Amino acid sequence: MYALNFGLQGVQPIGIDTGLADPLRTITAISNLIRQGTDQGFSFRLNTDFAELARLRQELRSSDISPMFDPQACRSLSERGFWMSVADASGKTVGLQAFRLDDADPNLAEWVLGWMMGLYARRREMIVPRAVMPPEHSLSHLIRGRIVYHGELWIDKQVKGCFPIFPRIGMLLAMVKWQPEAIWALTGQSMATRGHMVRMGYGHLEQSFLTWEWEPEGAEQAEWIGIALRRHLEFSIAEMVSTEERYLPSPVR
Repeated sequence: MYALNFGLQGVQPIGIDTGLADPLRTITAISNLIRQGTDQGFSFRLNTDFAELARLRQELRSSDISPMFDPQACRSLSERGFWMSVADASGKTVGLQAFRLDDADPNLAEWVLGWMMGLYARRREMIVPRAVMPPEHSLSHLIRGRIVYHGELWIDKQVKGCFPIFPRIGMLLAMVKWQPEAIWALTGQSMATRGHMVRMGYGHLEQSFLTWEWEPEGAEQAEWIGIALRRHLEFSIAEMVSTEERYLPSPVR
């Protein structure tokens, strides 16, 4: 199948609310990722029932869902979020991830701690920060407005070929659905320093974004942040599709 080209390369949106710079390439990139996964026997499902996600996490990982995606802590999750699962050829669920839309006001750096502590407080879980603000030169001070948090990412360690296809599909779907200023995620040092976040599409990483005296369950005392700015995501889409096009067979004359 040959890629269509309507001369959209380099087209930029006029403003924040005017849509994606190149919707055709965005759809093509998502389709290519889904095809790659399907060719390896994976199937993908999107859902907004977060009670089911909580049940699946308990079943697959023997642990509670994080407050960010707990429907008891945030009753509007079905309106502001979605989650995905991936199953192998036998139908077994081998991966989970979730996304939620929020409004960072006045910016991500000043908003994030109050947001997190509020969610944990609703579940009567204590977390104690070591610092009330991310580092002064953090990119998060420049990010405001519509942002998407990416969490609950889990892929069975025995499964090969699902990473980074599965996370990338979710991130691009979140971008299409909400067209945020940025997608962001929290992670530990091991995942941040071994290239996993970059392979998923996070173009910016910072260490010690959040530091804790009493950290959330499952987190490290110093958490890294991955940030995928909208502009970076659109650049990645163009690169992904261009790479795919390079290896298409030449038309038969």
